Amino acid sequence: MALISELRNWRNKQARIEGVEVYRVLSNTVLEALVGALPQSKDEMLAVKGIKEAKFQKYGVILLRMIEAYGGGSGLKKEQGSSKKSDNDAFFQSLVGEPIRAESQEGVVLEDTTLSVSEFLDGLNVELSGMAARIQGEVTSVDVRERVVYFTMKDSQDESTLACLIFRNQYTLSGVELAIGDEIIVEGAPDIYKPNGRLSLRAGMIELCGEGALQKAYDALKKKLEAEGVFATEKKRLLPEFPTRIALITSEQGAAIGDFTMNLGAQGFHVDFYPTSVEGKRAVFEIIEAFCYFERRSEDYDVLVLIRGGGSLESLQAFNNEALVRAVAECQIPTLLGVGHEKDVTLAALASDMMVSTPTATARTLRAPWDEARGLLRHLEEHLPLLLERELRRVKGELGSGSDALSLKLREFLAYADTLREELAKNFLSLQSLAREKRVALGEAKKHMEQLFVSRLESVKKELLYGEDLLRQYDPTRVLKLGYSLVKSGGQVVKKTAGLSVGDMLDIELHKGKIGVKVEKIID
Repeated sequence: MALISELRNWRNKQARIEGVEVYRVLSNTVLEALVGALPQSKDEMLAVKGIKEAKFQKYGVILLRMIEAYGGGSGLKKEQGSSKKSDNDAFFQSLVGEPIRAESQEGVVLEDTTLSVSEFLDGLNVELSGMAARIQGEVTSVDVRERVVYFTMKDSQDESTLACLIFRNQYTLSGVELAIGDEIIVEGAPDIYKPNGRLSLRAGMIELCGEGALQKAYDALKKKLEAEGVFATEKKRLLPEFPTRIALITSEQGAAIGDFTMNLGAQGFHVDFYPTSVEGKRAVFEIIEAFCYFERRSEDYDVLVLIRGGGSLESLQAFNNEALVRAVAECQIPTLLGVGHEKDVTLAALASDMMVSTPTATARTLRAPWDEARGLLRHLEEHLPLLLERELRRVKGELGSGSDALSLKLREFLAYADTLREELAKNFLSLQSLAREKRVALGEAKKHMEQLFVSRLESVKKELLYGEDLLRQYDPTRVLKLGYSLVKSGGQVVKKTAGLSVGDMLDIELHKGKIGVKVEKIID
């Protein structure tokens, strides 16, 4: 476990230096395979799935040395009395995969192997990548380009200079706007640029030095973020009333995690812990990575907690980094930050949904609603029987008073019911007499209606017979039987010559049959 942890730390640091995702250096699967195989030579390492020639040339020597340091053995294992030169020979031997030196009075001599310039520089870069360091100096030049920022540092003691570069995404994450004259600390590894053989420091992070510069950067960033509304009160979310699922980010080394867990108590919380650095610019990368990890599982957590103890403005500068502040403000999970002491107000804490002064206060904030609920339960357990007895007495008294009032009202109701019964009997007799009268009237009305109906029916019969005679007299077919005919043009009966022309076709309807004729002459 110690070796896999060491390999991961190296891999994460190397990724920051190169400005790439960690899996592009080596994936977790490859690291686990290395720990399982514990290779001792180039051939054994190339047998590990995921390690090819290019990967070995870039990282092989460093990995073999790390495995050797943890007792795994190594093809680079030094004999007693070996020198730095023999280490370099071992490096080049691993690079070509075969013995390349023979001992002589003049020292080490290369045999049958000649490296190209590119191979030699590749080998040097592999060696140099293991020389990562933190370097302090004054900025003497800055050249910000689209993908890379080039700058130069000098030593204030002897004017030594060092050319440096940092990729823009890492520059942005560092949260520093470089200016000539700034005193800075950079972390990175030396690297030779093959096209011109120039040595430069490839930085993975930059941080300012001195309280004055840090305070100036703090004030400027705070003003900028306030103008954007990052700290706006209306953006802050309430923490869940009874949180149980906690995502915790802090260092596993400091006192903060001990203070937090001790004060959190046995509340039945489920805490998922993601260990990170909490000081220095390296902490920015690791904490943002932790935020990304938890946000991919945001539905599993009620609150995300970020804690660390107090310190100087310099030691807390990771929590005043713009990238980290924005990560806190944009987090999908409600955030609770307990960073520093009461006098320490970091920008990340201002951007959180809720901030408290210390890791201890953070734990107490989470457990407070549970403590209050338990206190209320104990209070109720103690006082509920007394309250129940008092309430029962009150209800009993109210029921006794209500019973007397109800009896009185019931007697009044019965008396009123008797009065209603008497009035109903009287009204019922009146209704019977009225019903008899109405029944007689209805009988007479029925007779009248029957007589009226019979009379009306006779009248209708007479009218129907009269109508039938009229229809018979005016029936057009009757005249046709007598020899008359109907002349039609286009379905209309022709009554006069107006509108007719010679050559028009006419239909003549007879008593039996029809004739189609053509007009040859018109006589008005």
